[in-house]
Formats: sequence, structure tokens, C-alpha cells
Amino acid sequence: MALMRSASMVGIASKARIIPARAAPNEFAPAGSAVRCAGDNAMAAKMRDGYARRINLAALAVSVAVLGFAYYLQHVEFLDPCPWCIVQRLGFMAIGLLALVAFLHGPGRAGAQVYGVIGGLLGLAGASAAGYHLWLQSDPGRAGACVGSPVERALDALRVGELWPDFLQYDGPCTLDPWTLFGLGIPEWSFAWFATLSAMYFSVLVRPRR
Repeated sequence: MALMRSASMVGIASKARIIPARAAPNEFAPAGSAVRCAGDNAMAAKMRDGYARRINLAALAVSVAVLGFAYYLQHVEFLDPCPWCIVQRLGFMAIGLLALVAFLHGPGRAGAQVYGVIGGLLGLAGASAAGYHLWLQSDPGRAGACVGSPVERALDALRVGELWPDFLQYDGPCTLDPWTLFGLGIPEWSFAWFATLSAMYFSVLVRPRR
């Protein structure tokens, strides 16, 4: 009797469905995911920083090129700058200095945005100065008021010309427009480059995350 009961139990056991054991959860999965996320964020931040550094390098190159060409026009073509020309030169010098500092600093995203705001505003200020210069040149009566204007008095009070006499000392009137390239004069080109630099720096702010 006991033998029959044992055989019956063996048969039932043999017919029973074997349920595979569930795989143990990977205890290291959360840590691995965190590491991957951190790596992705670091790579994205590096890409954003690289974009900002390229913007700063390009802005530095543009500023140096524009200032170098202004020096050429003054000392080779003998075109003396007017007070508003000096203001625009100071604007390009400020953007070039900002670009150099930002490039050497190499900040993170927040710092790059701060530099972007400053650079964009400097570009807008320079474009405003160039636009006002254009407005002065459009009318002889207004252009004549450039001499003895508040800008000229401010430059004299700050002794800007003494900082770099060969480049920051104004001697020309605002009425002259003797040089053109593709039909555009000096203030037109200045306006175009300031607007370009401003757009370049503001692009750092609106560039989407990756």
C-alpha cells in the first residue's frame, strides 16, 4: 500500500509543470544607468562648451581683422577717424577682449550664457553707434554737429586718444565717406559686423540642449 502511494506521488510530481525561476533583478542597473546619464550629460556639456569656444574664437578673429583693417585705412590710406569711428573701434576692442577672456576661461553652460549676454549687448551697442554714424552722414547739417558733440567731449575728458595715439586719436570729420567696398562705406561695414557678432553671441543662449 505504501509502495503504491509512493508510485502515485512520483507520477504526480513527474506531470507537474516546472515553473522556471525568475531572474534576480540586477542590483547594479540603477547605478549603471546613473553612470550612463552622467556620461551623456558630460558629453552634451562638452559639446555646448565647444560651441561657445568656437563662437569666442570667431569673434576674436573678426574683431582683430576689423581693427587691423581700420589701422590700415588710417595709416596706409590716410583716412583719419572721426569721434564716432573711435567709439566703434572701442566697441570692437571690447568684444575682442571679451572673446579672448571667455576663450581662455572656458566656462560651463551658465558661464557661457553670461558671456553670450555680454557679447550680444556689446554687439548691439556697437551696431547702434554705427547706425547713428550712418544717420549723421546722411545729412550734412547733422554731420557738422559731430564736431564739439557730447561724444567728442567725452572722449577728450577720458583722454582716450592718449591711450593709443596712433589708433584712438580722432582727427577726421563725420562728413567724409571716402572709402567704399561693394558700395558700402565704413559705418555700413561696421554695422554689419557688429550685428553679426551680436547674433553669434546670442546664438549661445538659444542653442538647444543635446
